[in-house]
Amino acid sequence: MTKNDEYVIDRVDVPVSWTNYLGVEDLGAVVNHTAGGYLFYKSPEHHRITRFRPNGVPMDRPGHYLYLRDEETGESWSVSWQPCGGPREHYRCRHGLSYSVYECTRNGLKAAQTLFIPRGENVELWELRLENASGRPRALSVWSYAEFSYHQISIDNQNFQMSLYCAGSRYEDGIIDYELFYERAHQFMAASFTPGGFDCLRDSFLGPYRTESNPLAVERGKCSGSFEKGGNHCAVLQKKLALAPGETARLTWMLGEGGLEEGRRVRERYRDPAAADRALEDLAQYWDEKLSKLQASTPDPDMNTMLNVWNLYQSEVNVLFSRFASFIEVGGRTGLGYRDTAQDSMTIPHSNPDKCRERILQLLQGLTSSGYGLHLFDPAWFGPPAEKPAFKSPTVIPTPDKASIVHGLDDACADDALWLVATVAEYVRETGELDFFHRTVGYADGGMGTVYEHLKKILDFSAEQVGAHGICKGLRADWNDCLNLGGGESAMVSFLHVWALGALHRRGPGPGPGGGRGTLRGHAPERRRPL
Repeated sequence: MTKNDEYVIDRVDVPVSWTNYLGVEDLGAVVNHTAGGYLFYKSPEHHRITRFRPNGVPMDRPGHYLYLRDEETGESWSVSWQPCGGPREHYRCRHGLSYSVYECTRNGLKAAQTLFIPRGENVELWELRLENASGRPRALSVWSYAEFSYHQISIDNQNFQMSLYCAGSRYEDGIIDYELFYERAHQFMAASFTPGGFDCLRDSFLGPYRTESNPLAVERGKCSGSFEKGGNHCAVLQKKLALAPGETARLTWMLGEGGLEEGRRVRERYRDPAAADRALEDLAQYWDEKLSKLQASTPDPDMNTMLNVWNLYQSEVNVLFSRFASFIEVGGRTGLGYRDTAQDSMTIPHSNPDKCRERILQLLQGLTSSGYGLHLFDPAWFGPPAEKPAFKSPTVIPTPDKASIVHGLDDACADDALWLVATVAEYVRETGELDFFHRTVGYADGGMGTVYEHLKKILDFSAEQVGAHGICKGLRADWNDCLNLGGGESAMVSFLHVWALGALHRRGPGPGPGGGRGTLRGHAPERRRPL
């Protein structure tokens, strides 16, 4: 932890991934301590932008990498420790609030790569700072590398007869344009400089029987200018530069959603490094405002850090991306997990009441009239009909009809909906929005009811689903999804039922004496942010 609210990893060969989340709106990225990870737009399952191979060897490949090459010696390495870094003592990673920094010092050359997504934009910026501390002139080449996805995860992993022909790439005006033909969607990579070379084809850049660890183009020192309609695609823009002793340089790559025109617009906006500085400072202010809503002071500094920074950060990210974008849930299913979303939402009514309310209403729509929640559902099932695409996909992707999406009691988890009772109660206490209880919302299996009636059905359901000893049944599961209880009883669910009853009927502004929150409120301390 640093003064900038960062988690610093100075031993980068940790046995498991330390991940961070970039983006606070539609564009999101999951990246680890070695720049492995992926980028997606709105959905990690249906609109993945960069490819990721989960549970692979080497782990967490590919990612959003920058390569450096000494033109005098031919030696090359990556700014992040993976995919082709040297001794680990030359590397460090700093995960911050919606940004990550990868630092490398090697052969007298200092490099730092910062990844972040500006608010209000659908582009990920790769900011590179270089400093020649070697005491001699340096001639260098730098390459970007990210592997494009076919968007649909299922298309990434099957039916290559179709998928290898569903996308194409081209290079124009210094910008890589990647197109998904049947989706009429584009992504781009642009840069703050005029590229000295490019590659759009993965196999041309990496070379045969090679990986991200030893790209052929980096070994040769030049790109091949590859592109085509079909095949596997990547985003590689090369820059050659010379640095005098003590000289510094800043370069920016821009990987985003949209075609050539969007790439030109973004390049014009972020060509000046000061624009990236302002965007990163804007992110800092965004999180400062959220963190200032609740500040705790305990005798334990580590406890303060956990409560005042990382707990809220994780909760906000979980509510935004619904826990289905990570290195464990790698986007192969999307929607809302009922209990997860309820638990996450109850932690943010003070910092993000609008998003909290949105998730609560979606969960209420995912409740059946019997009082149990759909364990995993897509809120779009209960929203207005989606616009039909103007094209027909060349492959068949079945979609469920409304009658088949509401599962029965046999697949109900006994604890799912009980979490929502406390979430709604916490939201109303925090916002004072008492009229929320009277709002009318539909049930997943048809019919309407007020929010209060939804909550009563949840409590009544648990009161009815009891076993021989008067203890609530565990049903399909009771939080432990690996333990299928069926007709067995669960003390945990009974405790949760009592807690939910108390949460709904508790008087006063908060859970403790006198509201329980007044002594915790205050202002966040000033934080200095890097760029």
